[in-house]
Amino acid sequence: MDTKVQSLIAEIEALSEAERQTLAQEVLPLLLTTRAGLEEIDRSLEALSDEELDAVIERARQRAGPLGDEAVAAIIDEAVHAARAHGRS
Repeated sequence: MDTKVQSLIAEIEALSEAERQTLAQEVLPLLLTTRAGLEEIDRSLEALSDEELDAVIERARQRAGPLGDEAVAAIIDEAVHAARAHGRS
């Protein structure tokens, strides 16, 4: 692993919980749009048990509010397909 990356990991681990939360809010959207980020999302979804996947879907439903199950399914489907397509390119 790159020395700079190892240094960043050590710095992140040393942050307070509040600082980590702020960092996650600022940095994760950037990282999740990268090929590696999308591949990690795909791997994470594949590794979930049925119960864990159900919990993810339920959280998506709660956030979707009035959109309904079809919209939630479309959002999840689009995210999974995008992750897989980026993983193959």
